[in-house]
Amino acid sequence: MKSPVTARDALPLLGYAALAGVLLAPLGHYRGTRAEVDRAKVEEDSFPLSTYPMFSADRRGRLYLPHVVAFTAAGERRIPHYRHYGAGGLNQVRKQIARAVRAGQAASVAQQYADSLAVAGERELVRVEVVRARFVFDRYFAGRTAPSSEVVHAECAVGGTAVRCRVTRKSTAVIDPNQEPL
Repeated sequence: MKSPVTARDALPLLGYAALAGVLLAPLGHYRGTRAEVDRAKVEEDSFPLSTYPMFSADRRGRLYLPHVVAFTAAGERRIPHYRHYGAGGLNQVRKQIARAVRAGQAASVAQQYADSLAVAGERELVRVEVVRARFVFDRYFAGRTAPSSEVVHAECAVGGTAVRCRVTRKSTAVIDPNQEPL
């Protein structure tokens, strides 16, 4: 025979009900029209079902990434280490490079990388380019890690002077995913 619910049992039951309410509250973001739902996703997080665009935006299977590529005399692509541009960590440097490319200052990024490579004595690297590459997720995660296309915003010979440019190319290069940054 079951014992009846007592006053002593009420406090834990109220606690469980409150916890369930907190966990289910984010579902309220999905009420209303599509525009209202999208606006609510951006204006406030819906923890534990995070709907910030960083996590929920449809990227349509592709990503555009501004970054720096270095080349050997034989034309082999290498990704130089981020410390050649800044010491704040990979994500901070990545954001600084992206901001510089958007602001039309890609030549200064290329110059700084080239100067740093020259000082560091990276003799096998002869040229750097600041590019905005397009990566397709399905191809990338299938092992074809080269960008599907890229726009070169600036280039600089190591020890030379950077120049702005705007060259679009389809990439056929193969980048070794196991390569350590320089």
